[in-house]
Amino acid sequence: MKKIIRVVAIVVALAAVLPGATAQQADPPKSTLTAKLKQTYLERRAKLLGQVKDIYFAVGCKILPDNAGARIARRDRDLAAIRDQAVLDLKEDQELVEAAKQEGMERAAKPGACDYYRRHPEAAEAMRREAGETDQPKQ
Repeated sequence: MKKIIRVVAIVVALAAVLPGATAQQADPPKSTLTAKLKQTYLERRAKLLGQVKDIYFAVGCKILPDNAGARIARRDRDLAAIRDQAVLDLKEDQELVEAAKQEGMERAAKPGACDYYRRHPEAAEAMRREAGETDQPKQ
């Protein structure tokens, strides 16, 4: 009986202490402008790397000409502007782009991988159309 009373007393004491401890927790730190810009940059970089892989997969499958990779230059400049605003020092960017190019070409080299464009000719046409739009100078 004494044991049960002690357990109940401990539970009551802990229940009284815990709400006070949680009430004293500080608010989570608000994200700064630099953190927001960095997050935006990292999201756009991930999207760009995905596009680089797709472009070089299409190049490897002979859907796009070898110079089609030039169309990512504009997006790369946009990313550089965001990186400069956020004062980010991300030196691995070029390495990531090169790795994405290599991954796209390796994917195209796998047997049967280029059948994707035979099964989805609309994807091949969309890739060609987008490459044509971005390669032409704007007036």
